[in-house]
Amino acid sequence: MEVKQRNTSERIFLLMPFFFGLALGVGIALGVSIMYVREAGLGKQAQQTAEVLKLIRENYVEDVNLDSLHTLGLQSLLSNLDPHSTFIPAEEVALAQSQLETDFEGIGIEYEWLNDTLFVNYPLPQSPAEKAGILAGDKILAIDNEPIAYNEGESISDIFQKLRGKKGTNVKLKILRGADTKEVSVERDKIVSRSVEGYLAKPAIGYLRILRFAEKTDQEFSEILQKFVEKDSIEAVIIDLRENGGGYMDKANKIADEFLEAGLLIVSTKGKQKRYNQEYKATAGGLCEKGRVVVLLDEGSASASEILAGALQDNDKATIIGRKSYGKGLVQVPFTLSDGSELRLTVSKYYTPTGRCIQRPYHNAQKYTKSLEERYKSGFLLKDTLTDEKETFFTRKGKKVFGGGGIVPDILLPLDSTKYEEKIKDFLQKTSLKPWIAEYAHQNRKILQEKGFSDFLAHWQVPDMMLAKAFAGSDFNENEKKFIKKELKAFLAKIIWGKTAYFQTLNAEDEFLQKALEVLKSVR
Repeated sequence: MEVKQRNTSERIFLLMPFFFGLALGVGIALGVSIMYVREAGLGKQAQQTAEVLKLIRENYVEDVNLDSLHTLGLQSLLSNLDPHSTFIPAEEVALAQSQLETDFEGIGIEYEWLNDTLFVNYPLPQSPAEKAGILAGDKILAIDNEPIAYNEGESISDIFQKLRGKKGTNVKLKILRGADTKEVSVERDKIVSRSVEGYLAKPAIGYLRILRFAEKTDQEFSEILQKFVEKDSIEAVIIDLRENGGGYMDKANKIADEFLEAGLLIVSTKGKQKRYNQEYKATAGGLCEKGRVVVLLDEGSASASEILAGALQDNDKATIIGRKSYGKGLVQVPFTLSDGSELRLTVSKYYTPTGRCIQRPYHNAQKYTKSLEERYKSGFLLKDTLTDEKETFFTRKGKKVFGGGGIVPDILLPLDSTKYEEKIKDFLQKTSLKPWIAEYAHQNRKILQEKGFSDFLAHWQVPDMMLAKAFAGSDFNENEKKFIKKELKAFLAKIIWGKTAYFQTLNAEDEFLQKALEVLKSVR
C-alpha cells in the first residue's frame, strides 16, 4: 500500500462504507454454504436469482458481465438495509482491509493526480522510494514499462495495486524530474506508516492528532503520551479527531481507557442477537486519568472518533470543541464468503455512556450519503451542527448532552467553508504551485534546516511574486488566499521536516487549537 495525499477528495473517501467496515476490529470469518442457505429458508430466493442470471446470460441482447451484475445486485440489496452494510468482491478485499494497515509492504510514497500526472508528494523517511532517490515533486509516467495517465481512467486504486508488492520484489518507475526523464528501480520493503502525530502545543500541553484508528493506533498514541508524561510533565492533552473517519473500535476504547478511571463505561453496542450486546469499560492504570483533556471534532469525524469523543464527554473528562460529528454509529461485522468475497453486515449500534445513539437518521439515503461538499452547499452541515433539544441526556455531573446522532460539541465553532470549495482543490491540482514548492525544497533544504523549523514557522511565506502570477485572473477572496498559502507552507514543511511539522504548520493559526488552549488556560 502507498499512502495517498489527504486532500478534500480523500476526506470524503474516508467516509466511504468500506473504510468503516472494520468497526468492531475483529475478523469474524464465516463460510457461507448451501446448507446455510437452506437452513435460512432462502432456497426459493437463491434458485430464483440463479434462474434470472441464467436467462440473462443466454438471452439478453448484449454481452453482460454476470459477475459485475451479481455484485451490483448484492450491493443494491444491502444499500436498502442501511448505508454501511456492503459487499466486497474477493479481488477488492485486500485493498479494503489495507486502509487500516500501518505496516505493509510497498515502496512508501504519498501521491496524487496533479495536472493529470501522478505527482509524488512525499517519500516516507527511510522508505525504499527515498533510498532509491525518489523526490517530492517527481512525476511518475510509467510503472513497470506501462504508461499511466489520469485521462485514461487510471484510478488511485489501480496505482495502489501496481506499486504494492511483496518485500524483496522490484518495481521499475519512469519518472519526470524537471525536463529530464529517468528510470528508477525500487525494491519493495516493509513500510511503517504512522496514524498518530504529536508535539507540545505549549509547555505542559500535549497535542495528538489521530489520523485514523488503525492496527497500531493505540500503541502509537500511548507511546507519544508516555513521552509527554515522563519528559514534559504534561498537565493537559489536546486530542485532534478532525477529518478522522474512524476504523477499529477497540483502538478507540483503549485510548479512552488512558483517560478514564476503572469501571467507567466507554461504549456499548446493542443488536438483535444477544451476542452483539456488549459493554466496554475502563480499566485501572491509565496514563492520564488526572489530566485535563480537550477533543477537537468536526463533520468529518466519524465512527471510532465519535466513540472516543462520546466516552470522554459523557464521563465529564473532556471538553469537546468544534462542530457536530458525522453520526456513524452502525457496527459492521465482516463475514468471509466461500469465494473469498466479504459481506460487512450491520449487526448492532453504538451507544455512548449516557445512552445516546451515535448513528444519525439514515432512512433518507440520498440526504445521508451526500458528500461533505454537497452537504455544505445544501446548508445541511449548518443545520447538522444544531443541538436537538428533543433528545437530551445528562452526564454524572449533570452536564446536558444532546442526542439525535453524532456528538454535539460543548463549544461550537462556525463552519469554515473554504476547505470544501471545489475551485480551491482544482486550483492546487492544476497550477504549478506544488511542483514549485517541491523544487524550492530541494534547492533550499540545507538553508531551511540550518535556520530551523521555529524560524521557518515564524517567518517563511510563499513569495508574493509566485502567488501573484498564480492568482492572476482568479476570484479568490483574502480568506481563500490565506488558506492556499497555509496549505503550501505546510507542504514545504512536510518535505523538509516530516509530518509532525506539517501539522504544526497547519495549526499555527488554527481557530480550533487556539480555542482549545484558551479553554485549558481558563480552567487552570
